[in-house]
Amino acid sequence: MVDSFEKIPVKIFTTPKDGSEFAAREIGKLIRSKESKGEKCVLGLATGSTPISLYASLVRLHQEEGLSFKNVVTFNLDEYYPIEPEALQSYHNFMQRNLFSKVDIDPANINIPDGRVAKDKIKEYCQQYEQKIEAAGGIDLQVLGIGNNGHIGFNEPGSSRYSKTRLVTLDNSTRVANAREFQNISHVPRMAITMGISTIMNAKRIILMAWGLKANIVQKSVEGHVTEHIPASILQQHNDCTFIIDELAATELTRFKSPWLTGEITWTPQTIRKAVVHMALKLKKPVLSLTTNDYIDSGLGDLLTEFGDGYEINLQVYYQLRDSITGWPGGKPNAVIPNHPERSEPYPNLLSASR
Repeated sequence: MVDSFEKIPVKIFTTPKDGSEFAAREIGKLIRSKESKGEKCVLGLATGSTPISLYASLVRLHQEEGLSFKNVVTFNLDEYYPIEPEALQSYHNFMQRNLFSKVDIDPANINIPDGRVAKDKIKEYCQQYEQKIEAAGGIDLQVLGIGNNGHIGFNEPGSSRYSKTRLVTLDNSTRVANAREFQNISHVPRMAITMGISTIMNAKRIILMAWGLKANIVQKSVEGHVTEHIPASILQQHNDCTFIIDELAATELTRFKSPWLTGEITWTPQTIRKAVVHMALKLKKPVLSLTTNDYIDSGLGDLLTEFGDGYEINLQVYYQLRDSITGWPGGKPNAVIPNHPERSEPYPNLLSASR
């Protein structure tokens, strides 16, 4: 039933480190499989804070488990424009620091968009980048992150599903998000060279990673409609794409936020309260004013079937909410009220105790 909401397979891990380790081992298996056949492994790589732990895991696999990158060819998604490769903020510099200088990849097999190309040569340069990917046999596995506005690579909202490698203007929200890498936002380049959505979609396999406060855009990309206003949602149309996310980035998925809608839930007082409060907030109605029709229209008909009258459920939730309120957060001496949160012993005054 979850599949009817999640239109892209999602793997959820406790921490970004765990998710990165999984992704690294998937990449390692692909590299070794290609090596055993005497073939090159063509990887599409991303930059930014998201894949740093992935690259650390790949370096560890190289150093501790003998994973070789001699048969690996890489194509990076994007690069700021204009920018020098030696600049601290350049993606050339990023990739060298985090991966390439620490593994045995042939420098001739590394491809990163060049932020120094003359503007009147950009179109020709981008066509050549596409041709190099094609000549390499296409990308076997593409690694992606996701922007808060749903961009993949630097394909901002509104980018065409058929776009290829090109020069783009960065959305202001992207520049603000990346300003931490620069002295201030005025120093963040306004343009970038990026692979297009079509280029990304042509990869044989895609892994998108998202950590932390990306839950809202992950949910829209995985469960929402396919739209160029959320470029990552277009990945729903790829036949081998997986989202690898941590628990925080999963919190807006229906199976966690509204599990009763998936048909896979065991009703407990806690889940009943969560469902009813969620419904009340959505309908902007007091809990005690919710009707049978509200339950049915909100997909909670099964709750009525199992527990009966809607008003009785309203009362149950109301009492739970009431019992969570206390006028004595510091404790109420000698209070013994099982359903209320008052402490029978006053909470220690930490300020006084520290003196």
